[in-house]
Amino acid sequence: MSRSPFDRWLVVACACALAALALMTWQIFTPTVWPVIVAMSLGQVLGTASLAAFGYVVFADSRARRRANTESPTIKTD
Repeated sequence: MSRSPFDRWLVVACACALAALALMTWQIFTPTVWPVIVAMSLGQVLGTASLAAFGYVVFADSRARRRANTESPTIKTD
């Protein structure tokens, strides 16, 4: 099976999203000062990084597909 060059970025996006989710749930179960501060700062950074990595993959994949469609020869039938 051929792997996409964007698979690594998808893994990064998923890992960041899961880490941010873990931090957000940690502050729910331990509502003291430090878990809330860590979840609101580091959780937001990880969530934003996850969104940015996923957005990059979507943008790059759509751009690659558009290039492949314009470069592929069209078959003309008469």
